[in-house]
Amino acid sequence: MSIKNYYLKKALTWLLPYTCILCGHPSQRNQDLCDPCHQTLPFLKQSCLHCAMPLPGSAKGLACGQCLQATPPFDVTYAPYLYQAPITQLILEIKFNQSLINARVLGELLASAALESWYKTRPLPKVIIPIPLHSTRLKERGFNQALEIARPLARALKLPISTEDCQRHKLTVPQSTLLATERQQNMKGAFAVNRNFAGQHIAVIDDVITTGNTMTEFCKVLKQHGAQIIDVWCCARAGGLFSGD
Repeated sequence: MSIKNYYLKKALTWLLPYTCILCGHPSQRNQDLCDPCHQTLPFLKQSCLHCAMPLPGSAKGLACGQCLQATPPFDVTYAPYLYQAPITQLILEIKFNQSLINARVLGELLASAALESWYKTRPLPKVIIPIPLHSTRLKERGFNQALEIARPLARALKLPISTEDCQRHKLTVPQSTLLATERQQNMKGAFAVNRNFAGQHIAVIDDVITTGNTMTEFCKVLKQHGAQIIDVWCCARAGGLFSGD
């Protein structure tokens, strides 16, 4: 769906029926994702306390080896899904086919997880910060996918989005083209923060986490600018061999 058609449907939602973005059939869920397709999503059932790396069911409540060796600069990572089909399809269509309706659905799914699970017993963060996109990439793509996912999430949780306080001022090579050993160096010095977040509880959002180097570098800079608690929200987590069964 083009950006123009996405915003047209968004404006006429009260007239148009919900249609599943995966199977194309009418949806009864008040969302453009039908219940049968929702049930096929690759839910992440068991993961590292810090970085959401998939872990076996026997590792409940534990951190992964990497986080035990070096505690990340963020406090917790919430990811409802594994980076597997059809989640991979939905995320790639956002980036390369301008399927912003996918971003809205994923943001709605994150909001449901936050309200029904992640924050039932703890306070919500005070602000949402989408991972910044370099201005060159933003011009090429026309939008920041992390921001588009954050919009419906922020509305549902009634939280502000910060888009002016952080920048990606280094044009990095796409992480997917690099070896894991090269990704950390690629992201070094990529971000700048021009606001004091002293004592604040922040949620940082991205579409998917793979090695975690991008998120680690960004959150490191936020901590240097005073952020007290950083919760990471992502649609999917890659890596590991386990689904939590």
